[in-house]
Amino acid sequence: MASAKNLNERMQVYQKRYQKLTARLSETGFIWPGHIQRRYLTCGKPNCVCHKDPESRHGPYAYWTSKENGKTVSRLLRPEEADLLEQWIVNRRELEVVIRQMKELSKKVVSAALKMQKKAK
Repeated sequence: MASAKNLNERMQVYQKRYQKLTARLSETGFIWPGHIQRRYLTCGKPNCVCHKDPESRHGPYAYWTSKENGKTVSRLLRPEEADLLEQWIVNRRELEVVIRQMKELSKKVVSAALKMQKKAK
């Protein structure tokens, strides 16, 4: 009987953890796929200093890159767009972590539930 009590307590702990993860989901703001890269570039003017000195290249320019329908898509962003999308990309990564934790916890719950069923028989 102590074993069944232990399993019930474990299930309650799992339920509390799951509720905390659910709360984190609701706190997540907008999400966006891909990543942002900042690049320094040389221009097309042959006499520009950026061709002679790598430290004098133009930029940084922010580029957003993602996969859409199996193809890589890139877009040059204005600074304010880059700042906004960076936060949304961070939100998406945090969301993926929470979902992964929810899956792992769900596996533990299934395992514990099956043990409880075996003990009940």
